[in-house]
Order: sequence, then structure tokens, then C-alpha cells
Amino acid sequence: MTTTSLAIINARLVDPASGHDAPGGVLVEDGVIAQTGSEIDIDAADEVIDARGRILAPALIDLRAAKEPALTPDGETLDTLVAGAAAGGIGTLVLAPNDRSPLDKADGFAGMTRGLGQHGVRLLSACGATTGLVGNQMAEIGLMVRGGAVYAGNGDRPVADTRTMRRLLADTSQFDVWLSVRPADAALCDGTVALESDWSARMGLPAEPAVSERIAIERDAALAELTGGRLMIDRLSTEAGLDALRRARGRDLEIAATVAVAHLTLNEVDAGGLDSAFRMDPPLRSEADRLALVRAVADGEIDAVVSDHRPTPYDDKGEPFALAIAGTMGVETLLGAMLGLVHEGDLELAEALRPLTCGPADLLGLPQGRIAAGAPADLILVDGDMPWVCKPEAFHSARGNTAWAGRRFQGRVLQTFVRGVTIHNHKT
Repeated sequence: MTTTSLAIINARLVDPASGHDAPGGVLVEDGVIAQTGSEIDIDAADEVIDARGRILAPALIDLRAAKEPALTPDGETLDTLVAGAAAGGIGTLVLAPNDRSPLDKADGFAGMTRGLGQHGVRLLSACGATTGLVGNQMAEIGLMVRGGAVYAGNGDRPVADTRTMRRLLADTSQFDVWLSVRPADAALCDGTVALESDWSARMGLPAEPAVSERIAIERDAALAELTGGRLMIDRLSTEAGLDALRRARGRDLEIAATVAVAHLTLNEVDAGGLDSAFRMDPPLRSEADRLALVRAVADGEIDAVVSDHRPTPYDDKGEPFALAIAGTMGVETLLGAMLGLVHEGDLELAEALRPLTCGPADLLGLPQGRIAAGAPADLILVDGDMPWVCKPEAFHSARGNTAWAGRRFQGRVLQTFVRGVTIHNHKT
């Protein structure tokens, strides 16, 4: 039963946008936060939830999740994707272009985005920057932005042609929208499946050098400076790339950066057994790269951490490491993996939540992602100490490809609210 007013009291209220972390609660009226703080008027509420000291934070915002192009008996539907996202504490999910679903057709884009709004989780969509994600043919970005696209991207394929990259940045600048690009030199990353290192050499794997990322960022930053485009470095994964990002930001360019949660919590050693679950794009990097990225999150240099959720068919993921499709499922483990960094002492709770809440909200100009009067009541109630084990068979999706299978997590979402309505309630 949906109520018009809800009070959550006796919580550990964590709002990364304001830096607030103290006991308190919220009063929600008609889907909007009406009151926040230590003194909540519970007499005005139709329902009262006693958090009993558990964490109350903004619902997560995930800027990158893949969508399968067709509904298959053993696949992932929008309904199962939304259910998994809600269970993971995600209140807003962006469908991103990828090889299987390029999202590059302006015809019907507005209708698709209107249809996405019918789900409990706020489903948004990015659009493909080039037709089919390959070649030099630009997609009709302006029409898709008008139809609801929240940014333009090129999936996993880097833009090889410099002239095309310049045109894309110039085009997106006209619509004041981010151009999201995978930072990799196309020639250096073509056909690679691992980081160029002693491990990949021993395994005989085609490998991408870390300098590939630096080269791409330096080129694209120069073109952003030339065109005035807004450049989003999508899934930064190396220390070399991070250094290039810092140099570009030193020139006062409008550059954002995201990192996939896998690159904050896993490294190439995890892929040492050549388990295809750890085959990712970008590939898993060195421990030094991972630690540099974690420090960058702590310092506020990373705007958003993404799940990079990619369900893949069992047959395709079951191939040998070098032939398997890249990707791991991530919406149900995103928060658990980030809380692992908190429990290990690498991040404070607010530092871990910022690139999952107000960071991505600020990038896209969304009102959610914060706990403040007047903000949408998109919230999560979390038991930060509850232990659980990742079991792919328990996922909401029929797909089960995850690099975190069997991983022990500490911290679980108990309830997820969107517009003040419970869209997930953990069953204990």
C-alpha cells in the first residue's frame, strides 16, 4: 500500500552532497523530502520506520548498465534488470550503448525513453554517438538528446579517427551534453584482452599497454579544448590515465571521469586463473593502478563509480579467457563492493557514497542523489555490517556471469525507496 507520507527515524543519516553524517531521519511527503535532521515530526507521517541506527543515504545512481537487445528465455529483461538494481540500492539507472544494443537510432528514441519511465527504478538512457558504434558515421545525437538521452557514448570501442572525435565533441557541445568515450588508443588496444604486464606475457595473452589510456586522454582533451565539448572519460582504469586526466583538468577543461567498480576492487591477479568471469573491457589492471584509483575516489577526483553491468549468454562467457565476451554483472553487488573498501579502511563511508549519489547526479543535472528538503525521496536503508555471500543463482536476472561469485560482502540494502515508495524490501 502506497502512503503519502513516511518518516524514517533513528538512522545514521549520511548525505555526501553536504558532508552530513550524524544521527537523524527524514520526513517524506508526496515523494519529496519535506524534513531532515534529528527532530522529525512523526505525527505528520502515515508510516514510521525505525532505522535502529542503520545507514540512511541517497539511493544510488548508476551511469552505465548494458541492455540485452532481445528478450530470450534465459536472458535478462528490463523487469529483472530493474529488480536487481533495486535490490542493489540503485534508484536511477542509465542504459548505456554497447555492441549488442548500440542505441543509435533517433527513430523511436523518445518513445523508448517514455516507456522506460514506467518502472520503479528511474530508468534513463544514453545514446550511441556513432552509428553501430563503429566507423566514421555520426548518429543523430541532437534528435536523441531531444528524445531524452542523458549523454552520448561510444560503448567499448574507442573513437579511432581523430577527425570523427573532433566532430563528435563539436556536435555534442551544441546540445550541452557529455560525450562519453572509452580512453584507449584504438591501434594499441585492438584485439587485446589483458593489461601488458609480466602476467599477460607469461600467459601469452594479447595485451594493451597502460600508455594506451594516457595517449587517448591527451588527444581527446586537446580536442575538447579546441571544440568546447564536454568530455566524459568513461571507465578510467590506469594510473597513467589518471595522471593525464589531472593534467587536462589543470587547463580548466570541462572533463569528467568515471571508474568501473571492478577496477577499484579487483586486479589482474584475480584473473590469474584465466576464469572468463574476470575478462573485462577495460581489462583488469595492476594493483598499483587499483590503489591509485581508490585514492582518486577518496580525493574526489572521480565523478562517478559505475557498475558496468553486462549480462552475457552462458555459451559466450564460457569460452576460453581470450575468446570470451567481456563483462560482469554488477548492479546487485555495486554497493557491497564499495562498502568493502570502507570496511578495509581505504575509504570513509561518505567518500564511497559520493560517486554513487551526488557525483553522478551533478554530472547529469539530476535533483536526486542527496538528502535535503525539496529533493526527491530516493533513499536506501542499509545495514552496514550485515554479512552475505554473492550467489549468482540468487540474482534476479537469469544471467549469472559475475566476477564476485562466492565473494563475502559486509553491508546489505534493506530497503530501497524511489519517490518515497518502497521498490525493494530485503527478506531476512
